[in-house]
Amino acid sequence: MIVSHRHRFIFIHCRKVAGSSMKVALAPHLGGRDLMLGSLHEALRDVDPRQGWILRQLMTPGGLRELVDARRKNRDWRSALNKVVKKRAKRRLGLSSSSHPTAAEVRSAFPREWDRYFKFCFVRNPYERAVSDYLYRTRNESNPPAFREHLAELHREAEAGKTKHDNWPMYTIDDHVAVDFVGRFENLDSDFREAMARVGLKDVALASEKRRDYPRPWQDYYGADEKALVERLYRREIEYFGYGFDDSSAGGT
Repeated sequence: MIVSHRHRFIFIHCRKVAGSSMKVALAPHLGGRDLMLGSLHEALRDVDPRQGWILRQLMTPGGLRELVDARRKNRDWRSALNKVVKKRAKRRLGLSSSSHPTAAEVRSAFPREWDRYFKFCFVRNPYERAVSDYLYRTRNESNPPAFREHLAELHREAEAGKTKHDNWPMYTIDDHVAVDFVGRFENLDSDFREAMARVGLKDVALASEKRRDYPRPWQDYYGADEKALVERLYRREIEYFGYGFDDSSAGGT
């Protein structure tokens, strides 16, 4: 998530839509009072840490303590700072997730800005995104579960009230889309340029190096059971945006 007072926008970072790349692209343009949650460690590889909004996070007891501790333990200071900023904001703002809060939580934390700022997010074909999410979640497992087993577990979690698999609550309130612009991952470059034009930013370069090829075509992960599970898990998004199984992006995760 980004709340930019300088450019008067709120960016809702949905999962698996190249949101980290968007935040990295936007980071150099943020003002001293702006807030970026998540991806700070990635942005710091390309952004001068002396920027006002970064110094504001660094020059706090928690930020300084993390830097000292990271140096002492030979850990990456960027990742350490990213974690402490997210933890601090989650607690202070009352968020269920520091990187991916719901729209209702963002509105509650920033009511004035929510009413006045341009709000945008991106979505992705849930059939493809489910495969991307599966590969991401199991990337470090030596014996990962089958895709169907992964989806079945998400379904059990959803029935228990957990929604971390679903982007829908992140840009809707009371089951209605609550942002001003919804871009599509399938039209990533053009829709991102459109969002930037809305906030008056020009020539914001969107890197795409994180988009990786699938081990095999994402459609190959599906049978009838997998399709049925995805359609239950992401019913609202599929219906609202008219996504179908044969709709896809150019590829990559």
